[in-house]
Amino acid sequence: MGIAYDDLGEGGLVKVTVVGQASRTEHAVAEERAREDIRVGRLKALIIDASAAEVPANPSISREIWEDFLETLDGRPFAYIAPSGSQSAEREAMIRELVEEWSSTFRPVDSVEEARRWCLAEISGRGTG
Repeated sequence: MGIAYDDLGEGGLVKVTVVGQASRTEHAVAEERAREDIRVGRLKALIIDASAAEVPANPSISREIWEDFLETLDGRPFAYIAPSGSQSAEREAMIRELVEEWSSTFRPVDSVEEARRWCLAEISGRGTG
């Protein structure tokens, strides 16, 4: 359970893996690490693999986590693998609203490999939308 933060060594691609119910502290640590990697130019695109995560029961907590991380990313592209079986229409709408609000480039994907390909295309400037 928790959050793993991995620099994939591919020109600025970072992967965050969330397993189970990650704590607010674990989210804050990942955000701080991302903030530092952005500051030094190491983070250019992000894969968020939440396929094994548990969505917080309280939607406002989930929204706060998303807002905090999108603020940290400051518009950098990210691919998102949603928690298995937990994507409701309301949750998807909330994520899309926040992504738009923060002017983020975002793509929901089904696998880490799909996320990797899309993020690397975004980094190289050949964005696929």
